[in-house]
Amino acid sequence: MSIRTLCIWIIVAGILGAGVIAVRARQAKTAAMVPVSTMRTFGFDPAHVDGLVRIVDGKREILERDPETPDQWVIHYTRGGLDRAWGVESIKARSGIRALATAQIQLSDVDLVSAEGGELEIRRGDGSWIWVVFDSESAGGFTGVRVEERGQDGIATKRWFGRVDRSIVETFVHNGMMKWRSRRLFNLSNSGVRSVELEAGGAKVVLARTRTGWVIEEPYAVHGDRETIEDLVKVLISLQANAFIDDDQDAATSGFETPIATVRMGAGESYVTLVIGSRADVGGSLVYAKILNADDTAVVTLESEQLAKLTSSAQAYMSKTPSPQGTASIETVRINGRDGVARLSATRSVGEWMIGDAKADSLNGEAIDRLVRVLTRDEAQIVQVFDANIDANILGTVELVGSDGVVLDRFDIAIDSTDTGMRSLIMRALDNDHQAVWVFETEDAVATGAWLTAVASKRRP
Repeated sequence: MSIRTLCIWIIVAGILGAGVIAVRARQAKTAAMVPVSTMRTFGFDPAHVDGLVRIVDGKREILERDPETPDQWVIHYTRGGLDRAWGVESIKARSGIRALATAQIQLSDVDLVSAEGGELEIRRGDGSWIWVVFDSESAGGFTGVRVEERGQDGIATKRWFGRVDRSIVETFVHNGMMKWRSRRLFNLSNSGVRSVELEAGGAKVVLARTRTGWVIEEPYAVHGDRETIEDLVKVLISLQANAFIDDDQDAATSGFETPIATVRMGAGESYVTLVIGSRADVGGSLVYAKILNADDTAVVTLESEQLAKLTSSAQAYMSKTPSPQGTASIETVRINGRDGVARLSATRSVGEWMIGDAKADSLNGEAIDRLVRVLTRDEAQIVQVFDANIDANILGTVELVGSDGVVLDRFDIAIDSTDTGMRSLIMRALDNDHQAVWVFETEDAVATGAWLTAVASKRRP
């Protein structure tokens, strides 16, 4: 190798070596500007968190455990100048708090928050809390945070800085916890509902759960059909919002001043009211609805299809069985003629029917059992309510009497002839000048009607 070539190689090696030194110097300077980070979490146990407070642009969202049901959560917020609250889907609250608790933070020796983008307070069950301030900007998928750990007296005990994954900022700052709200309109259990009121089209029905079952209280008092009313309650407590409307709605748009329908459900001493307003879309598949109770208020849209089975007709909820009495509570069956005078009085004794001092013969005994069964257990084919006494050929009256001599139920009996055959009409006077009619077309009912006709038509003793 010539001396000239050797000199060239020496010069090139020197230049490359200087370049490496310069690059390493710049890397070292950069490393000095951004300290070597260690990782940690916000430092709280999600099981011991009592609530979160989100503060963005001066507006607060407060998530806290339901004081009556600690495994459920409620979010408090302000809309239209009013304080409001709404139940939260527990699984979303738990998942969000767990994600926050396990989030990894790259520690920094310097405060990386240059402009505040939002705040979050993490409240522990012991009264201490963690205050987190997020930077308004993100870079490289991370956002700067400033963290203060405060004691029960609110005094800061520790302060540190770092960077957290941007997904945490998206969840708790940009999106907020309002998306966790439950879409269920009624946070009630089926068994917890004690009353239901429905009002629509000028009609109103009031249903109430009693010790012995459901009854209709308005517009007249009569026992209700348990299965039908339980189905109604299930429909109501399963109603779900299509969307929450957090913007103010004028009365003309929402239709709440002249609602299509109003539903009111009672549970103990508290009530929840659902007001159904105008259509919320062109096709009519959605309607506006407002939910009101002591704590929760919200305006939502509902799918109209969910409301299809609701009716304010009291007749729809009537029992198809004429009497709510159990057969064991009936001591005496009394049959009166048209003139009101008893034609037959049968009293139960040791499982047998006694007419006077004698045991009823098999014909009458079976007929009385059949009558009691028709009145207390069988379901009528038609149930109707009239607002005046109907024009029927009443044959007589049946009275069901308890062991204390009190009349438990009283019915007028009539026979009706149609193109398809005979049928028995069981009629009962209701309050407010209404009369209920149960129409039976079964063989047992027709046979009972024929027997009653014969008994009630007997000459007075």
